[in-house]
Amino acid sequence: MRKNLELDIEEEIEVDLDVKDDRVAGLVREHEDLIGQEVRAADFGALEDGHRESWTVEGVEMEIAIKPVSEATA
Repeated sequence: MRKNLELDIEEEIEVDLDVKDDRVAGLVREHEDLIGQEVRAADFGALEDGHRESWTVEGVEMEIAIKPVSEATA
């Protein structure tokens, strides 16, 4: 998704994550700090806009949206 937006690997992003499996969503919430560090997320929460894609990972459907922090503050 970063590549589609031509973002540098270190650029901070905002992330909106909707996981359709409650167990997996709970694991994501439990490890949100680590995930945030790995993906350079400044914040997790609802995004009205941004680059949004649907994914299926090991049979679990999820929708992820990202937005560069620089764009959010511009």
